[in-house]
Amino acid sequence: MTTKKTSIIKVALLSLLGLILIAGVYYAPLIQRLYFSLNIEDEASMPENLRTLHQYYSTHLIESSATPQPFPRQLQENVLPESFQSHGETIKTKAFFTDAKPTGLVIIKDGQIIYENYWRGLTESDTQFAFSVAKSITSVLVGMAIGDGLINDVNDSVTKYLPHFKGSAWDKATIANTLEMSSGVEFDEDYSRTDTDMRRFQMAYLFDKPMEDFLLSLKSNREPGISQGYNSMETQAAGFVIRSVIGERSLSNYMHEKLWQPLGAQDNAYWNVDGAGMEVAIGGLSMSLRDLAKIGQLYLQRGRWNGEQLIPESWVLESTTPSKPYQMPGRDNPLSEKPFGYGYLWWTPVDPNGREYYASGLYGQYLFVNEDKGIVIAMYNANNNFNSAPDWWKERYEDFFQAIAQKY
Repeated sequence: MTTKKTSIIKVALLSLLGLILIAGVYYAPLIQRLYFSLNIEDEASMPENLRTLHQYYSTHLIESSATPQPFPRQLQENVLPESFQSHGETIKTKAFFTDAKPTGLVIIKDGQIIYENYWRGLTESDTQFAFSVAKSITSVLVGMAIGDGLINDVNDSVTKYLPHFKGSAWDKATIANTLEMSSGVEFDEDYSRTDTDMRRFQMAYLFDKPMEDFLLSLKSNREPGISQGYNSMETQAAGFVIRSVIGERSLSNYMHEKLWQPLGAQDNAYWNVDGAGMEVAIGGLSMSLRDLAKIGQLYLQRGRWNGEQLIPESWVLESTTPSKPYQMPGRDNPLSEKPFGYGYLWWTPVDPNGREYYASGLYGQYLFVNEDKGIVIAMYNANNNFNSAPDWWKERYEDFFQAIAQKY
C-alpha cells in the first residue's frame, strides 16, 4: 500500500514538474521581456539594451535594399563646436557628451558625410531602437499614402478609413488631428510615474494585447483641433489608418517598398508589432544610424531621391511647418503643453534658425534637418537620465544641433 501511494505521489510530482516546465517554456519569452523592460535604463547595459531591444519582442523585418547606396564621404576636421549655448549657459561639447551618453553621430553636409563616429559598442551597421523617431516615419508613410492616392486628404475623418472607430473617442478626429496631436483624446503620458495611461499601455503591450482595443477604450476630454497635447496614441491611430488603405501589406512591407528599397538602405530594420501583428507606430522601429540619416536627406531634398519623387514635396513642407496656433513654438503658447513647434509628427526648435525640424525619441534619439545650411544630423544616445527632464534634455540636444548647423 505504501509503495502504491509512493508511486502515485511520484507520478503527481512528475506531472506537476512537467506542467511547470511546459509553463516555463511557454512563458519564458514573457519573463525575459519583463526582466529586460525593468532593466532597460541600467546605465552600464543600456547601450546594448537599445541595440538588442527588437530581439525581445515580436517584429516585422524590413529588409535592406537590393541596391544599397552608401553616402559619399568627405570627412572634415573641427565639425563639432567646442561649446554651445543652452539654457542660458555655455556648455562644452566634451562635457555634453559625458552627460548625453551618445552611441553614434552622423553629420551630412550637401549630401556628403562630413562626420561619423560611434561609441559604447554601436557600429555603423548596428540597429538601435529609435523610440518616437518612428512617429516621424509614420508621418512619412502618411504622405506616401496620400501621394499614392490611398488617402484622399489629411483632413478626412479617421472614421472614414476606420468605420469601426465610430462612437469612440476618435469619432470627431481627422487624420490631421492625430498627426498634430490635437484630437482631444485623453491620454496621460508622464514617464516619471507608474500610475499613467502610458504605463497601462506598456503593460498591455508586454502581454501581447492588441493595441486597437486599447485605443478604443480611451475617452475624449475636449473637442479636436483646439489645442495640442502630446499623446502617442494619436500616432497609433494614424498607423491604423495607413494599415487600412494599403491592402494586404503591413506597414513594414509598405516602408520597405516605398522607402527602404528606393533609398538604398544598407541595413535591415525591425518594427515591433503587437499580438495582432500591427506595427507599434508610436515608437517601435530599430534601424541603423546611417539609414536613418537617409530619411533626413530625403526630406532635405523635399522628397526627391535619384530623380524620383518618393514623397510629395507639398507633404514635406506641410508636415514640417507649424501653421495653426497650437502648433507654434514658444514658451508662452497657452494652446500647447510644449515649448517646441510641432508639424505633422515632426518637431521644430523653440527658436528656429531658418527652416529646421527634427524627429525625437526617448533617451536621446534624433534626426535633425536644417534646410538652409544643407545639414542633416542623425544621433543616437543611451541617456538613462533623459526621463528626469525630457523637455530640458530635448532643448539641450536641439541647441547642440543648431550650433553645428550655424558653423556652416
